[in-house]
Amino acid sequence: MANDVDTALLRSFVSVVQCGSINRAAILQGKTQPALSQQIQRLEQQLGHALLLRSNRGIRLSTEGEALLPYAERILSLTDQLSLKPASQGKQHCSIGLVEDLVSHHFTRVLADFACVHPGLSLRVEVANKQSLFSAFERGELDVLVSMPMTNAPAPIQEFSFPLYWFAEHGFEHQGESLPLVMFSQPCSWRNRILEALNRENIPWHIVFESSSLAALQAATEAGLGVVALLSQTPPKHSQILTHLPTLPNITIAVYRQRGDMDNTVKQLTNLFLREMQHHLVTLNDGEG
Repeated sequence: MANDVDTALLRSFVSVVQCGSINRAAILQGKTQPALSQQIQRLEQQLGHALLLRSNRGIRLSTEGEALLPYAERILSLTDQLSLKPASQGKQHCSIGLVEDLVSHHFTRVLADFACVHPGLSLRVEVANKQSLFSAFERGELDVLVSMPMTNAPAPIQEFSFPLYWFAEHGFEHQGESLPLVMFSQPCSWRNRILEALNRENIPWHIVFESSSLAALQAATEAGLGVVALLSQTPPKHSQILTHLPTLPNITIAVYRQRGDMDNTVKQLTNLFLREMQHHLVTLNDGEG
């Protein structure tokens, strides 16, 4: 009979992967480095595989570690939500608005797991540009909205500041004098700021691909068409971060809830988004420290 896996061990494993270092993960969890290393070893012994490969350059996932990671993240997400009080008196229908730029597996996992823990709840997710989403929010068609802020919009529950990074496929080499760019189509609040960062450094550029779809931008970058500026939550697969290009501005992301809406279900869903974003921000800050 298989042994049950301790969620504390899974949490340590996921934390190490997210931080990219056992030392940084230990600080984040308030543990000593030897104690955290021992937990990883216990998990590896229990599963019968090495999960992390260590070298002078840091750690990387083994094949078995890569296979385990999405399951570990899902288990922890469900475990965290089971600790919430049931929203028995809350709404049975919730509508959430997400800008295309933020549709990462982190946010979709939050929604999927919330629906799993609340089987009687019907979730509707609208993905669009922020202008369309704020119009729907003002009409009362969305209970929760996660977006870049807009001028004259209602005050958000909380705002977060996330950095943008340059991404390119592994092995990408810039040919020629002009930098090939993969970019969001207009309207895009990032676009001008990205181009201004290049212009300040007198770096010539040209746009080789543009789309309003995040998936299309990721695919174009994966195909080696050019470089793209995205949040760390939404990197193209098999990509690398380029550090020799100009530093990009931070992007503000805000969480909104309908004014005066104290519904228990909506409050829980809002808090899950806040916790997910706060966790990612702490991980980013710790990794830069």
